[in-house]
Amino acid sequence: MPEMKNYKLPALVCAAICVLLGCVSGPAKKAEPKWLRDPYRVYERNAHTAAVGYGPSRDGAEKDALAKLTAIFGQSISSDSETSYTYTQALEKSGTSWSENSDMAQAVRTSVRMNSLIGAEIKDVWNDGRGTFYAVAAMEKSKTALVYSELIQQNLRMIARLTSLSAQDKQSFDGYARYQQAASFADANGVFVNVMKVISPASLMGEEFKSGDDYRLEAAEIARNIPVAVAVVNDKQGRIRNAFSQALSSSGFRTGASDSRYVLRSSLDLEEVVFQNNPYRWMRYTIEGNLTDTASGTVLFPYSISGREGHSSISEAENRALRHAETSIGESYVKALGDFLSRTAGK
Repeated sequence: MPEMKNYKLPALVCAAICVLLGCVSGPAKKAEPKWLRDPYRVYERNAHTAAVGYGPSRDGAEKDALAKLTAIFGQSISSDSETSYTYTQALEKSGTSWSENSDMAQAVRTSVRMNSLIGAEIKDVWNDGRGTFYAVAAMEKSKTALVYSELIQQNLRMIARLTSLSAQDKQSFDGYARYQQAASFADANGVFVNVMKVISPASLMGEEFKSGDDYRLEAAEIARNIPVAVAVVNDKQGRIRNAFSQALSSSGFRTGASDSRYVLRSSLDLEEVVFQNNPYRWMRYTIEGNLTDTASGTVLFPYSISGREGHSSISEAENRALRHAETSIGESYVKALGDFLSRTAGK
């Protein structure tokens, strides 16, 4: 039997045979979409503003794309959580000029909830097959310009309605609240104007807009001119009166004489509480406070807190109760008053 010879095929021939026989393993690379390297290859620059984002998941990629699109305009309505909150709250409390355009108001709320600009859309998403998702976000300039122009005008009308006050009416708690709410609409307009400067700069030629800080400064000036008298019944040491006075002062208001238009009439009630089989002495405090407008005789803002503190001695239990009450007033009164004023501004 003749001896078999060991022949070696050239490497290139082997590779060709492997390809033909399908022995090359692993997934084929997915074709990249045209927008991946440059979104304006698909979405024309003169008609769109666009950005590409990526992440380990579809949701992450979409959020990144929206964030990068937002960055083009310098800031987002949601870039400051407090601004976002106060503006959306202002929408809920606003009058006719917004309530008549519920679709527009809903568009604003949706954009805030999604942390994106109004008109921003995810146009496409691509998975590279290796664990990374890509998304492209875009805004149509012509359509967006119409929306933002209307938003700006709606806000300007609302600001005008809120701040159209006589000199006498302006120097009041209602005037203060109106200017604080106007600041929320002006903050939002700052965002909308930034968008318009990118997509349609010519439409803003010659227009000037006051900032939210401008209205907050006016609100602060109003507060400085509103004296509030504080009177507390049964406050032998004056601690509760001082706590209310400091709380008002921290908001920019000043303490006034007894003949002031606004008077915070409060009462302190201390009562010992006995618990069976408990060696401690307990003292409960209850504080009622009504901010009253003496010009109309109406209670503007009712306020009440209560709590109890204990100690081995009744005097120290009372001291602890008063200290706890002072802290509670400092922490809660200003915020509660601010929330109340914002709800009633312009009503």
